[in-house]
Amino acid sequence: MRTFVLLTVLCATGCSYYTVNPGHRGLRFDPHEGGLHQQVLQPGIYNLGWCLLRDCGQVDDYDVTYSTHRDVVHTVSSEGLAMDVHLAVIYRPVISELYDLANEIGPGYFEEVVGPEFRSSSRGVFARHVYGELMVKNEKIEDEIENEVRRRTRGKHVEIASITIEGVEFAPEITNAVRQKLVAEQDALRQKAGVEADALRKRTQIETEAEAARLRAQAETDDEKRRAELELLKQHNTRAVAEEQVAVEKAEAQAHLVKARADSEQMKILAEGQAAQNRAKALELSPLAIQEKAYEALGSLGGNGTTIYLGDWSHAPNFLFPRGSLMPYSLTPPQVTPPR
Repeated sequence: MRTFVLLTVLCATGCSYYTVNPGHRGLRFDPHEGGLHQQVLQPGIYNLGWCLLRDCGQVDDYDVTYSTHRDVVHTVSSEGLAMDVHLAVIYRPVISELYDLANEIGPGYFEEVVGPEFRSSSRGVFARHVYGELMVKNEKIEDEIENEVRRRTRGKHVEIASITIEGVEFAPEITNAVRQKLVAEQDALRQKAGVEADALRKRTQIETEAEAARLRAQAETDDEKRRAELELLKQHNTRAVAEEQVAVEKAEAQAHLVKARADSEQMKILAEGQAAQNRAKALELSPLAIQEKAYEALGSLGGNGTTIYLGDWSHAPNFLFPRGSLMPYSLTPPQVTPPR
């Protein structure tokens, strides 16, 4: 879009002015001073000089804000289905390259470069995708178109910001055919999913039954193992009880033996004590005491006036016993016959 404001002051000066609005940049073209100047004019008012009797030239105005151009691209999908795709491209010129853009392309750079490359790139990208991907993978397709347009416009002094898909239109007969195809595909998918679900259900049932059988067998094996362990433990317990009983009986026998030994030892000790006591009593009588006791016994046997002679009668004095008197005992020693 070009905005040209020419202010002609019909006065003594006869000067012209041009205003560059915000969001725009300008290039001064002066036929009297070398043609197009390389300096990029910022927003502001610029004096074009005396224009009353000569050509003052012009300012080429460029909108450097992002511009959006919408277009309908006639193309086909990878299945060969014709369709109209509504696209929007956002672009702007590169400010630092305005002089080169003006020299090589000019202010109509969209119609000359961006538009044709944009439409051609879009057709090529859509031809690589099926219809069902246009709405599902629209962001991916938009990125492919952007990359392709940027590749084709590289070095053309323009910036491609983004490309968006705003809608897709098919012919009614194609839409019906596609709808029928999609319905058939969905039915096939549902049938396939049903078959797969049945197969999965049967496989799951078989695996579940096999796992249950394995668990039952494992449980039975574990039960048998536990019963065997219990039986072995019972046998060990029985053996332990028998051994404990034997040990108890053995301990009781040893206790009886010890008691018998203790009783015997006690009786022996008592006997020895009694003998010792008897010996002690016997030791209490001295020989003199025994002789005294004997005298007392003989005295009690003879009565009063009885003379008792102790010793050898053959040596007794004759005056004690005159000849012919009766002697209480024979003076002749007894004859002892030796044993044969």
